[in-house]
Amino acid sequence: MKNKLCQTICALLLLTGCASTAPKTTVYTLELDKFEDMVVEESLPVSVLVENCGVREAYKTKALIASPAPYELTKRANAEWAESAGTLLNSTIQSYLSPRCDKVLPPDWKTKVAYDCSILVYLEAMTQVKRGKNWFAVLRLSYEVLPKKGGDAIISGRFDKAVPMSDGDLNTYVMTQSALAKEWLDGLLVKLKKANE
Repeated sequence: MKNKLCQTICALLLLTGCASTAPKTTVYTLELDKFEDMVVEESLPVSVLVENCGVREAYKTKALIASPAPYELTKRANAEWAESAGTLLNSTIQSYLSPRCDKVLPPDWKTKVAYDCSILVYLEAMTQVKRGKNWFAVLRLSYEVLPKKGGDAIISGRFDKAVPMSDGDLNTYVMTQSALAKEWLDGLLVKLKKANE
């Protein structure tokens, strides 16, 4: 009798352990609207195709990448972007430019609709970095705006910035990363306006 009771208790404990759920994964996205500081009065008279963003290998997944020490990249546990970093950046660019340009097209419309120029972006780093006791949000990318008819780039440049954060909290990181993306896009818009004067 004791043997059967012991077996039953062990079986119940085993089943309870197997039935426990995995830790919940929190999903994050870039939110530029928290940093809107201007009303879009007039859209730029240009149609833009936003090409798929090129990315370093580490950013081809949904993982939030952290660098807790020099030369080290790790995935944050139980946290991920809503899309892979390149796809997330691509959709963020489209969302930002849509109210500011006459027409903004996704990459798969390249052969379907006429456009004036295309934007190519290569994402090098979108990382939460810890150096010593300090945390930073890092955004590093290069970009070009090319005319549809070919030829030299109308605009080209790099954005490379590390912003100190008050702590290593993921919400703080995502908000800071969103502010960095907005800062880069504001600068890109200024260059687009100058190129179309």
